[in-house]
Amino acid sequence: MSATHGDADRDRLVSPTEGAPEAPEPLRLAFTRGTAPGKWARRWAEAWPAEPLELVPLDVSGVPAADAPHPDALLERVAPGARPPGTEGTGAPRHAVRLYTESVALVVAIDHELAEQQTADREALELLTLLAHPDHTAAWPAPEPWADPAWAPRDAGATLELVATGLGAALLPLPLARHLANKREHAVLPVVCEPALPGTEIWVSWAVERDAADVQRLVGIMRGRTARSERSAAPAGEAGEQADPPPAAEPRKRPRTEPQRGKQPQPPKNSRGAQLAAARAKRESQKRRGRKGSR
Repeated sequence: MSATHGDADRDRLVSPTEGAPEAPEPLRLAFTRGTAPGKWARRWAEAWPAEPLELVPLDVSGVPAADAPHPDALLERVAPGARPPGTEGTGAPRHAVRLYTESVALVVAIDHELAEQQTADREALELLTLLAHPDHTAAWPAPEPWADPAWAPRDAGATLELVATGLGAALLPLPLARHLANKREHAVLPVVCEPALPGTEIWVSWAVERDAADVQRLVGIMRGRTARSERSAAPAGEAGEQADPPPAAEPRKRPRTEPQRGKQPQPPKNSRGAQLAAARAKRESQKRRGRKGSR
């Protein structure tokens, strides 16, 4: 009987789970589509290797999935000049810091007259039918309203499906457009004009009750601080912006030459002028068909 008791005591001593430290709960950062949180995750792993960071993707509409774990911080996109929900005014339930401003892109079908261009300007936007969708902000040129609001796309992904059919073009944040576009169906053109179109803004926000040291360290890394750098004295919401790389500059226009009398100058084939002329002719043809149909 004593031997039996001894075996039981020995089993308790070598139990693999007894006394083992529990794995730390990860710090969770939820992020909207089109952002690149991986660079911050790598910096976090280098600075705090013993504290895991979990990246939680949001759906295309920017809403956490119902079965997703509750995030400690949220990387979100808002309209130009706006703030994330729940961060406005004194006593707001959430803190927020602005990180950077995004550029704007025009997305057209791959077989569109402007698809071969490197950039788009205001003249191009005026020749196109811009689709109204949830990510189109009031600071951009007005889109064509839907005759029936039920026809409006539910998110950016559904919007690009309509663009691919040739129904119209769409304005989107440049990183989101590049993230969602299909190279076989879409052309993504950075919008380059003067003055520039106001860009959407990326913020990091977190609940006031979750304002702990680990969240503050993560926000510091996202603002560009390192473990050795001193903490900035700038208040929340006034962080320095980390702008996107500027889009490719618009090609220089060649000086105009005096056309010969009796001849109408024609833009070179496949040039930007030729593509704009084709888009303008297409738009006028659509208008003429609309006037004939209304008679």
